[in-house]
Amino acid sequence: MKVTAAAALSLAGLVAANPVELQERQSCPKVYTFGARETTAPAGYGTAGGLVNQVKSAFPGSGSEAIVYPACGGQSNCGGVSYENSAQQGTAAVVKAVTDYNKKCPDTQIVLIGYSQGGQIMDNALCGGAGATLSGAAMNAVKAAIFMGDPHNVAGLSYNVGTCTAQGFAARPKGFTCAVADKIKSYCDSTDPYCCNGNDANSHQQYVNKYGAQALAFIKSKVTA
Repeated sequence: MKVTAAAALSLAGLVAANPVELQERQSCPKVYTFGARETTAPAGYGTAGGLVNQVKSAFPGSGSEAIVYPACGGQSNCGGVSYENSAQQGTAAVVKAVTDYNKKCPDTQIVLIGYSQGGQIMDNALCGGAGATLSGAAMNAVKAAIFMGDPHNVAGLSYNVGTCTAQGFAARPKGFTCAVADKIKSYCDSTDPYCCNGNDANSHQQYVNKYGAQALAFIKSKVTA
């Protein structure tokens, strides 16, 4: 095969310019999970970590990352950051983290898992409501999203799971729809005072224990790795 001088130079430049990019893509897992913690939980995954670990066990070689955001609700030990501001910062952090990762690993399938305020920021990133929203290739890369105890909960959403027939303290408006509803399952029970109108705060922490296996089955149905 005859290769022109110009073509040879072009090929040489391509090889020389992309070794780091090629190495990064070769190390990209088939599945990558982003987890977001609840309000006041220490840095990391919070209660969402139980399900994040289940996903990693189900897909050997997969990776994960905790969303870095304030997870505050106005507490003095949190710098007085309001819940609304914390959720807004968190939403922007989800969009940036997922978008940046998708640029680095465009073929990796992404799973989102958020607990309480962490569920709200994942909800915002997928369905809108706090400024930043996923779009394009990054949105397409998200194959499944799990919200647990999401304060945005409102009765009647197609992806709701659990016994709640009321709404959370930061509920979506009546008639709200999400364009990517088929990617989502949102877990909330009637006893929960945060995603519903119950009075048992302990029930808010039980979603991984109660629904973890069901949530994992949904994720497996959406991920093709």
